[in-house]
Amino acid sequence: MTDSNNPYQSPAAEAPPHPSADNAVLASRWHRFFGALIDGLVQLAIIAPIVFFSGAWADMMANSGVLDLTSTLVWFIVGEVIFLAVQGWLLFNRQQTIGKWLLGMKIVGMEQNAVPVGKLYGLRYLLFHVLAQVPGVNLIMLIDPLMIFRGDRRCLHDLLAGTQVIQAPANR
Repeated sequence: MTDSNNPYQSPAAEAPPHPSADNAVLASRWHRFFGALIDGLVQLAIIAPIVFFSGAWADMMANSGVLDLTSTLVWFIVGEVIFLAVQGWLLFNRQQTIGKWLLGMKIVGMEQNAVPVGKLYGLRYLLFHVLAQVPGVNLIMLIDPLMIFRGDRRCLHDLLAGTQVIQAPANR
């Protein structure tokens, strides 16, 4: 019940709509490309010195560029831990990576604005990081980014996770 004479009543105002799959501008292909490039360079800048100074690079070069299964698993886990340490806060709290944040993009769900962590990390990132390690299956890593040329600009990881990347509002 509302009382128009109540001085303590909260003002009636409509909140601006949150960006969602229905009312948002899709991120451009170039923004997404450069966002992914920034994310990759950030990851490389951190992990490359670790690989080099730990001696893993010398071991790989001594074995024709091949690592044994145990070393591959260890470096995979190290890479995922670094990914989560660097990107985790932005990814889980703002649905952005460093590259998306710098270029004003955001990941949103197709059904709801907030994307559950399992979909956000598990289906968009972890699944494809695992598939990239499997010979033959890793060819999917070529198909995934090429799907951005579809009309809805959704890559394979977007389709699996039920997400899309939009231009974030100015206040991000």
